[in-house]
Amino acid sequence: MGYDANIKSKRAVKQQRLTIIFTLIGLALACTFAVNFLRRPKNTPVTSKNGSGQLQQLTLRKKQEEQVVAGASDGKNNDKLLRTIADAAKAADTIDLEAKAAQKVAQLEQYVRAIKKTGVIMETDEESLALTSQLQDATRTLIKLRYGDFQVTTPYRIKLDLEFQSTIPDFDSKGKDGTVVIELAPISLIPYSVYNFLEIARTWKNGAFHRNAGHVLQAIARSNVKQSMPFQEYSKEYPHKKYTVGYAGRPSGPEFYISIQNNSGAHGPGSQQQHNPYEADCIIGRVIQGVEDGTVDRIHTMPGKEFLSDKNKWVLIRRMHILVPKGDGSDDDEYVEFSSSPEVLPDV
Repeated sequence: MGYDANIKSKRAVKQQRLTIIFTLIGLALACTFAVNFLRRPKNTPVTSKNGSGQLQQLTLRKKQEEQVVAGASDGKNNDKLLRTIADAAKAADTIDLEAKAAQKVAQLEQYVRAIKKTGVIMETDEESLALTSQLQDATRTLIKLRYGDFQVTTPYRIKLDLEFQSTIPDFDSKGKDGTVVIELAPISLIPYSVYNFLEIARTWKNGAFHRNAGHVLQAIARSNVKQSMPFQEYSKEYPHKKYTVGYAGRPSGPEFYISIQNNSGAHGPGSQQQHNPYEADCIIGRVIQGVEDGTVDRIHTMPGKEFLSDKNKWVLIRRMHILVPKGDGSDDDEYVEFSSSPEVLPDV
């Protein structure tokens, strides 16, 4: 009787431990899914070929859970089960940190927008400088949590899939396809401008180059990013040189342009207005693919000058892809796709 009682007691303890373990898995996965679902914008598809998408992570963790639980039912793979619990809990913590970081950025952004509305010269006002600095610091944290933390100074790139229409002069010889790749500026200099464009790319819907000026090629940008920049973020270390990319307008964005000449004066500090000698267009990055192969020059051959009212003359931006280093971001590192917009898009 005593021996049987001991066996039953051990089985009960073992069963209780497994119950606790399964409960922890369920809680970790539930928290991960709930936080991710609440944080993700509506109708925002996020895909990832290299496993960076959070939906793929959740699916993978679910499969791991099922495999480990199947092995654990006969008392095996307990170490693997515990590792799965730790991984799921760590992922939930990361997503929770990202959600909190996004909330902090949104709150600081509101404060900065409120100050900008007063008309104060933000580049010299102490309160403005303090708040914009806080917003920039919070944004750097959010970028690293959402898009990855890499050693290289400029790890984030955006690839634009272009569609040239039959109105382009060389359509018969070169066809409809084109590609431009933008290397985003260092987040040490202009983090919010970079973050804003990453969000535009991640939630991209449609757009097109519709302005063919002598100094810029300007594009419509339609995504979940509806507002202009909260302040005119600019760094003298990253001026509007030829083939840089900047946000159009004052306040800037979300429309953007490629400079096809040196616009350091025309779009730099003190330009386009007389009230603020320090204010400049916000800048995004620079074109690193599309210059040597003539793609940017080809956009400039859109029939007509300045803003083109005929949509058949526009160069369409069909998709945007966010690219990040495959490894730690060393100079010779391969870049892979982090996320991309949908393949089927509505017309502009």
